[in-house]
Amino acid sequence: MPPRILAALSVSLLLFACAPTASDQSVRQTLREHPDMVLDALSERKGELFALVVAGQQENQDAQRQAKQAEELKKPLTPAVDPARAVRGPAGAQTLIVVYSDFLCPYCAQGAKTLKDFMARHPDSVRVLFKHYATDDLSRQTALLYEALAAQDPQLAFAFHDAVFAAQREVEQAGEPALYALAVKLGANVPRLKKDLKDPALAKRIDDDVAEARAFGIEGTPTFVINGVSVRGAAPIGEFEDVLRQVSRGGGEEAPCDTCNKKKP
Repeated sequence: MPPRILAALSVSLLLFACAPTASDQSVRQTLREHPDMVLDALSERKGELFALVVAGQQENQDAQRQAKQAEELKKPLTPAVDPARAVRGPAGAQTLIVVYSDFLCPYCAQGAKTLKDFMARHPDSVRVLFKHYATDDLSRQTALLYEALAAQDPQLAFAFHDAVFAAQREVEQAGEPALYALAVKLGANVPRLKKDLKDPALAKRIDDDVAEARAFGIEGTPTFVINGVSVRGAAPIGEFEDVLRQVSRGGGEEAPCDTCNKKKP
C-alpha cells in the first residue's frame, strides 16, 4: 500500500479513536434537550449531593486557610502589645496569642473554651492578650467593662471574661444591668469602675483593636494570632497545635505540650 494511503488511514484511525462514540453523543444530546432528567436523577440522591457540596466547601476553606498561614509564616502579623494591658499566662512565655473577639459572639464563646484547653496543655509556654472586635453597642460596653476591670486588677478582668462567655444568653437578654451585676458579684470596686468607664483612653483602645484587626484582613470573630500566624474562627484545638508546631523553635518539630510531657513515663 502506498505510504500516502497508509498515513491517511493512520490519521483516520487516530481521529476515530479520540472522538466520542455515537452512544455518548446521543446521551449528551438527550441531556441538552431534557435537563430535567439530570435534576430528577440528582433529587434521588440528595444526601450524597449535599455531602459532596459540603466536602468541596471544606476543601476550599482548608486550602485558603493553609495558604493564608503559609503567607503569615513568611511575613507574620505584628499586633501592638501594650505593656499596660492585661495578659493572661506567665510573663516569660515564648508563645503569645492575641485574640480578636466579641463577648456576644457564640463562636467566640466556643473559641474561648478551646483556648482555655489549649492554655491548660501549655501552662508555662503560652500567654494570651485579649483584644476586642466589638462593633455593636452592647458588645462595646462589655469590652469597656473588661478594660475598666483590668485597670483595677487583671485577674478580675479574666474572671469577668469567663463569666460573660458562660452567661452569654442571659447578658444578651438582660443587657447592661446583667453586666454590672456580674462585675459587682466578682468584687469590683464600683466607684472606681464608674470612673474608669469614662476614661477616653479605654474607648480609644477598643477602637484601635478593631482598626488593627481590619488592617490584618480579619473579617470575623474569633481570630487568634499565634506568634504572628492566624487561626480564624472557632477552630478545633488540633489547628492550634498545628500552628504552634510551625511557629515554635526548631520548625516543624512537635509542639512543646507541657502537660503532655509530664504524663509521659
